[in-house]
Amino acid sequence: MSYELWDTETGNLVEAFDDETDALTAARELIGLNADVYPAMLTLLAVDERGELTTVAAGDDLGALARSTPDGGARHSR
Repeated sequence: MSYELWDTETGNLVEAFDDETDALTAARELIGLNADVYPAMLTLLAVDERGELTTVAAGDDLGALARSTPDGGARHSR
């Protein structure tokens, strides 16, 4: 399983991750740096082995999940 953090306003992939905790840490950092824009425009997707996408969380729900997840330490993006 991998994870993708998307900016839904621009349609751009922000970053891809091998670990959900790292993805949530990145979301928390982005929200902290851009609180006036995020989390409204962020979506976290899970990508399974077949390439199928599932929404983990988006918008305010993603913000709440990112804040409630312990820091994963160093981020390892793909």
